Amino acid sequence: MQFPKKVMVCEVGTRDGFQTTDKFIPTEEKIKLIEMIVDAGYKAIEVGSLAKRGIGRQGDTDKVFKGLKMKKGVEYRALVEDSDGIRMALESGCKEVKITLSASEAHNRAEMAKSTTESVEGLKECGRVARDNGVRIMGSISLPFISQWEGLIPLDTIKSIVNAFLDAGATEISLSDTSGLGNPALVYQRIMDLREAFPQVSWMIHFHNTRGVGLANVVAALQAGVARIDSSFAGTGGCPYIKGATGNISSEDLLFMLHGMGIETGIDFEKAMAIGQYVEKLVNGYAVDSYQLRLRKIEEANKDSMLIYSK
Repeated sequence: MQFPKKVMVCEVGTRDGFQTTDKFIPTEEKIKLIEMIVDAGYKAIEVGSLAKRGIGRQGDTDKVFKGLKMKKGVEYRALVEDSDGIRMALESGCKEVKITLSASEAHNRAEMAKSTTESVEGLKECGRVARDNGVRIMGSISLPFISQWEGLIPLDTIKSIVNAFLDAGATEISLSDTSGLGNPALVYQRIMDLREAFPQVSWMIHFHNTRGVGLANVVAALQAGVARIDSSFAGTGGCPYIKGATGNISSEDLLFMLHGMGIETGIDFEKAMAIGQYVEKLVNGYAVDSYQLRLRKIEEANKDSMLIYSK
């Protein structure tokens, strides 16, 4: 097996991780968490969402950005769904946005109240606004593998969306398995097909662990040459428009696996664990899904009688 020697992990907890919590997380807590994330060594953070109504709508992302002391060399991103979101990002002091749409027609209509075609057409204006204002844009394609409504998403559908993102000026595109229906064989083949068709694109993966195959899909993506991965502290997150969708792959579990494979991340595992433990208390354990956090509790409760390797 061949894997990248180093990968970039983007922490999406303050956006995706908190979008389905049962309580509002105060702005000052998000700013504190982002400072902890930076201190742990992360070089990319999805701070929040500036979507008007769709996925991850959060009312205080602009305040979070304005309260941040941004560190040089760290990517601070906002999720948006259209050109209005880019303008909101500019007003907030954010210069890097990820534009999201879904390859599933039913999913896109549920999230954004418009067809996938309409969202794709809107990318032209997104590109113009971004170019005029010096904003870096990235693309995000939800359900690029399988949709519970339409089944297997045709490769040609994904290619047409990628072309639209490229025309808008994006060079990095995320494949977001929001439903968790992807499997390693499909993930590997689809990424290989897309890398062959679009060698100029830097691919990122975003897996939810709804069906327990998130990390297996990461390994398949690594084998396919992807070196940019989203994850969320404590395995939090989900999608309000997909019934039963659980959180992202947990940052702690991902780091444990990558470091064990000899893959560099530049992130301090123990500091990442501390963040996960802090978040678990912050959300009162709601929708937390992290093997490493569960094991750490066992370790701490049985220090004298057992030893569990977790570094």
